[in-house]
Amino acid sequence: MSATAQITNFKVFPKHIGVWEGDWTRLDADCKEIEKCTGVLTLKIVENEWRQTNVVTYANGNIETKNFVAHVVGEGQVEFESPDSGFSNYKTIATEVGDNLIICQIWEKATAILKAVETITLVSSDRRIRTNQLLTEEGKLRGVTVIVEQKIE
Repeated sequence: MSATAQITNFKVFPKHIGVWEGDWTRLDADCKEIEKCTGVLTLKIVENEWRQTNVVTYANGNIETKNFVAHVVGEGQVEFESPDSGFSNYKTIATEVGDNLIICQIWEKATAILKAVETITLVSSDRRIRTNQLLTEEGKLRGVTVIVEQKIE
């Protein structure tokens, strides 16, 4: 892949540019609900970098902001980085599949153990569904997060 490959020329990532708001439902390994929250994600491309800010509001009123930057590493593929606590220890590769799907794989950097797999399905130009499978170090299901989002900007 050329070092000059442009994210704006990818098939799926550019369709996600904008501000998305949605409800997050976290389930335990038995698929019992353990938490609900709302998130607002701002997604943009600046100087061939994917820049993402997640602002999550929890039921108790706490608000958490996480920032991510991604760089092109292959055709339809980016690697995410985050300086924020809890995410700097992970390697995340996001890959476009077809015309409307992104699959993210998240590994712990120190051990190379797969910790999570997220699918992001663009249902329409202003609706998407994300599912996040969280795994134990032994590869067993630790929990699932289901996120239903609407583009608001």
